Amino acid sequence: MNDLIKEINDYLNNELISSWGLSNETYESNDFIEKAINRIFLRRYRKYATTQEVKEFVRERLTNIVSKSLPMVFVPSFGGYKHWWSPTYPKTDWAEVFNVKFLLEFLAPIYNSYKNNKVAIKYESEEVILSELNNIPQSGLDKYTVSFREILKVFQSIIGEKVELSLVLAREQYEEVGFSKEKLLARIDEMMPNYYARFDAYDEDDQKRRIAKVKTNYKLDGVQDFTHLSESELQNKYRWSRVLNEAFLDADYEIRGATFFDDESTIPLLFSFGLGPGGEAWPHIGSSSSSMVDFWAGMGILEKRENGTIIPRIISKTQFDLIKKDLIEIPVKTKLTRNNQNYDSIFVYIGTLVF
Repeated sequence: MNDLIKEINDYLNNELISSWGLSNETYESNDFIEKAINRIFLRRYRKYATTQEVKEFVRERLTNIVSKSLPMVFVPSFGGYKHWWSPTYPKTDWAEVFNVKFLLEFLAPIYNSYKNNKVAIKYESEEVILSELNNIPQSGLDKYTVSFREILKVFQSIIGEKVELSLVLAREQYEEVGFSKEKLLARIDEMMPNYYARFDAYDEDDQKRRIAKVKTNYKLDGVQDFTHLSESELQNKYRWSRVLNEAFLDADYEIRGATFFDDESTIPLLFSFGLGPGGEAWPHIGSSSSSMVDFWAGMGILEKRENGTIIPRIISKTQFDLIKKDLIEIPVKTKLTRNNQNYDSIFVYIGTLVF
């Protein structure tokens, strides 16, 4: 066991939470745009096929940024919470660490090469609506935000000034333009009848798929206790949540689409799920090199294979339930252990996972 503890600690400190593995590759200015586009759409960093529309969107943004010497701001958009199923809820865990390192590796040749202005990775959190949408307590959302920003501080200290790391919240941007959550909810309330009608126009299978997604995210014993509701009442609650989410995406875009997502310096990024307005043209990327599960909806573990290779994995609730009896909890000490008990240890699976 002592050998395993040392090996895992060495991996976390010397390979994961370090500059190890980050490319030193640079692109010449005369072929920067083509090389950057090829990097963004490199197969190993995305989990889905892309389209010509998405490639043209990225080409247009990159060309404009370079020609005007603008800042280059990558914006990975995500829910902004840790899923309540996880033993690590409500704070971040190793899944978020895996993702930050994955993005730094993914974009390294681009931020190494762009000298016209600064490059930033600006995670974008939409936690403003989650208490209503998924019944998740705001206190848990706030703890997640704080713990995520702590991770970014650690990585910022490692990589220096090559790229600027931050997490922005929708609610903070609303305040900057004199808006508020109360005004957002009032606007959504105006929109809901039309969005109910739109939802009802979806075919039956599509409606079931959308409601099934809500069901996996909705915390029945959260802000309010809905554990006593009947199945039909729950279905109505899930339907309401789904319609609310679709209305929110459009309302949110009304508020900050032009100044944020459509800002000419911005290149939005999406993970495996989520299409807001304009998102059809945004590139999708993975959460890590080895996992399909979105980092905020999963939990980070390490897989130690028979050949000694250590693989960071992000697992879902279903996957966790399948292997939890085989996981070994290893105590660790890293730069992350100061403020979050989730970094005092990490679960390790010995063998090769097949899901």
